[in-house]
Amino acid sequence: MTDPVSSRSDDTIVRVRGLTTVLNGKTIFDSLDLDIPRGKITAIMGPSGTGKTTLLKHITGQMRGDRGEVSVDGQNVPDLSRENLFRLRERIGYLFQNSALLTDFDVFENVAFPLRQHTKLPEVLIRNIVLTKLQAVGLRGAARLMPTELSGGMARRVALARAIVFDPALILYDEPFVGLDPIALNQVLKLIRTLNKTLGITSILVAHELAAVQHVADHVFLIANGKVVAQGDAATLANDGSPWTRQFFGGEADGPVPFQYPAGDYGTALGFPGGSL
Repeated sequence: MTDPVSSRSDDTIVRVRGLTTVLNGKTIFDSLDLDIPRGKITAIMGPSGTGKTTLLKHITGQMRGDRGEVSVDGQNVPDLSRENLFRLRERIGYLFQNSALLTDFDVFENVAFPLRQHTKLPEVLIRNIVLTKLQAVGLRGAARLMPTELSGGMARRVALARAIVFDPALILYDEPFVGLDPIALNQVLKLIRTLNKTLGITSILVAHELAAVQHVADHVFLIANGKVVAQGDAATLANDGSPWTRQFFGGEADGPVPFQYPAGDYGTALGFPGGSL
């Protein structure tokens, strides 16, 4: 049986080709193409509602597109059997929005949870693995704290320890910088970069914060209208002068991404004779 995450020599770990996804009549992706380089930190950016988190769900097989391919290490995710999909997910760490810690468990048990659910490891080995991961994120001393006792930055670091508990080949970060103060933000940025380098993994992060992305990402994709509208390193992308990047990074209210959601004639909606105002 072929391992869904095999050892391959090419430079691309995630390949998306012709991905088309329509949800409730709205086109989220329109023949989307992109390649995620192996061993790098790649940021996915774009206006709200453009499908950034949806793309992560395609990569993990939580969603399937209407057309196209999403492959991880050469394996087309939608074609995987249930067994192979679960094996793939064991090699992918996922840092959820707002950390998603289990509130009834302490820090240690939050990190241990995937090991207890998916392995039959002896308790002494689980303990050593958990303490090793907490040490990596600087929180071994917080092992018996409850989630309610953690700051936002600490909670994010615990979630990161849980995400790396299986030594994944790929980590997906969904809005990892939201709500962090400057100190916590810098701690998380340092952790992402350090873990990516020391563990030899690939990281994909969804984010809106350009300054943070510039500090950590090797490559950036800007997605809008269902396609990649710009890509490159963060510094170059922010200054390339295209209407898309100028609007997104400059925070302009209107531009290629319109302020008004598509709607029928305004005058007709208000009942004026003849329609348009």
